[in-house]
Amino acid sequence: MKKIISLLLVLASTSVFALSDLENLMIKEANSPESKQAARSYLNAMAKEKEASAKRHEKMAGNKGGKAISEAKFKEHCLNLAKEFRTEAEEYKKAADDLK
Repeated sequence: MKKIISLLLVLASTSVFALSDLENLMIKEANSPESKQAARSYLNAMAKEKEASAKRHEKMAGNKGGKAISEAKFKEHCLNLAKEFRTEAEEYKKAADDLK
């Protein structure tokens, strides 16, 4: 169990994109009910974090300010990030569900 917690802490500090190599390894190595639960908890937490980031960027896309061109580019940038975060959130949710 200590190994799993250590792995989760490393993953939380290094994960930038959905389902890194370390996360895939964690999923693959989750054989016991306890390790599967730990992995599911981590994956669901990451999914929530990605969803929150998506919502935050969608909100930023609606902010007004600046010239029309820069505002349009900023909005496009934020919406693209929101879409990426949502896609990553879905990957995390699916990986967590597959561990059952």
